[in-house]
Amino acid sequence: MSHFTCSPWAVAPVNQALISAVLDFADIHRDLGGGRTLRRISHERAAKADMFLLLGRDVERVTDIGLVWNDREDQIVRVTDDAELRDSRLEIWEEAFDLFETEDTDEMAPPMRLCA
Repeated sequence: MSHFTCSPWAVAPVNQALISAVLDFADIHRDLGGGRTLRRISHERAAKADMFLLLGRDVERVTDIGLVWNDREDQIVRVTDDAELRDSRLEIWEEAFDLFETEDTDEMAPPMRLCA
C-alpha cells in the first residue's frame, strides 16, 4: 500500500459508555433462544435528548451496537458492532427509491435535480 493513498474511514472502537447505554436504555429486545436476548437501541430512542446528554457525539454510534445478554447468568455474552454496515444500508436505500429526476426525453441522461 502506498503512503499517498487515503486510508479508509475508521470508526471509533466500542467503549464502556456505549455498552452501558445499550444495557440501560435498550428498547429493542429479540429473543435468541437458550436464555439469550439481543439488546439494541433504536434510532428513535437515540434521538431523544437524554441520550444526547449522556453520549454526546457518540449518540449516532450507539445504534450500531448490539449486546447478546444471557438472562440466566445476567451477563454479556457477545458485543456486536454493525458500523461497517452503515454505508451499505444507505446504498440499499438509494437503490430502492429513485431520488433523482431526469429529463423525460433522455432515459440515459445524468440526474438533473433531487426530488423531495
